This record gives sequence, structure tokens and C-alpha cells, in this order.
Amino acid sequence: MTDNLASGTNAETVASCKEDIPQMLADAITGMFDSTLGQLIALRESVYASAIEALNNELEALAKEHGQLEEDIRAIEVVLPSKERLTRHEADELLLSGKPDAARDKLAELEVFKSRFVVMRGQLGVIHDRFQSINQEKRDIAKQVFEDWLKVVRPVVRASEHGLLITLLNGLEESFYQFQASTGTGTSDNRQRPLLNQGHFSSLTADGRSAEWAAGHHWYA
Repeated sequence: MTDNLASGTNAETVASCKEDIPQMLADAITGMFDSTLGQLIALRESVYASAIEALNNELEALAKEHGQLEEDIRAIEVVLPSKERLTRHEADELLLSGKPDAARDKLAELEVFKSRFVVMRGQLGVIHDRFQSINQEKRDIAKQVFEDWLKVVRPVVRASEHGLLITLLNGLEESFYQFQASTGTGTSDNRQRPLLNQGHFSSLTADGRSAEWAAGHHWYA
């Protein structure tokens, strides 16, 4: 009786293992594709991030400079009208005091002060132009990175296609016929039909209502 129980337990274990194997294979294939997709995308993002790192650093520095210039310009704009009135008043007093050279120096100081405003405005324009130039450079880099990355992606996808369509599906189809032939189940008469029919093949892949079929129709249309 003990032997019978052990034999039964062993049979159940074998049956359970047989049931687990298809799921293990399916999980392994799913995991491989998930991992492959993740690695491919991570590769692209890493290459692009590395390629634009220096440009991003320059953008950050330019943004700080731009912000400081705007603050300085606002500060000048606030005091410029008053400073201009005060300086001209001081220059007039110097002229009235018989000091024309000093008056000219005072007005020259005003022009230097105002020129700072013009120079900073011009620098803002230079920074703005560089912003645009950097963004265009980043777009150009993105296009080049994508095209180079696609050269890596294509053989991976083609290998996956070959694995599914040629190795697995075509291989299974061939094995179906081989099994039918080796087991003598391919004959048809009044008492029996051949082992294989179209349903056996069509059932291997997802039907027309599935996401897989829709995706396949999208890619192979």
C-alpha cells in the first residue's frame, strides 16, 4: 500500500511539473522581451543624455547669466530716469560754476552708465540666440542618435521575428506533420480523419479579436 501511495505521489509530481513547463517557457519568453525592450530604450536614453550633457550644462549656465542680466537691467531701469536728471543737474551746476570740463566728464559718466544698459540688452539677445542654437543642436543630435540606435534595434527585432515565425511557428508546423507521419495518423477513411486540420494551425496564434492580431495587422499590413 505504501508503494502505491508513493507511486501515486510521484505521478502527481510529474503531472504537476508537466503542467508548469509551458507556463515557465511562456514566462521566460515574456521576460526576455520585456528585458530586451527595457535595455534597448535605456541604451537610447543613455546615449542621448551623454551626447547632450555638455549642451545642457551650457544651457544651465546661460539661464543663470540670463536671469542675472534681467535683474541688473531692471535695477538700471529703476534708477536711470532719476540718475539722468540728477547728472544733468550736476553738469549744469558745474557749467554755471565755470567748470565745463568737469561738466563734460559728468555727462560722459552718464553715457557710460546708459551704455551698460545697452550692452546688457545686447547680451540678452546673444544669449537668446544661443538658446535657439543649442536647442537646434539638440534636435540634430536626437535625430542622429535615433538613426544610429535604430541600426541596433533592427537586428534585434529581426531576430525576434525569426524566432517566432521561422523557428517556433514553422518549426511547430513541421513537427506536426512529422508526428502525424510517424504515428500513422495522417490517413482518412470512413472510420477516421487525419490527425491534423486547419484548426490546429490557426489555434497557435491569437484570433482576430485580440491585441496581438491587431498589432500584427498593424506591422504586417
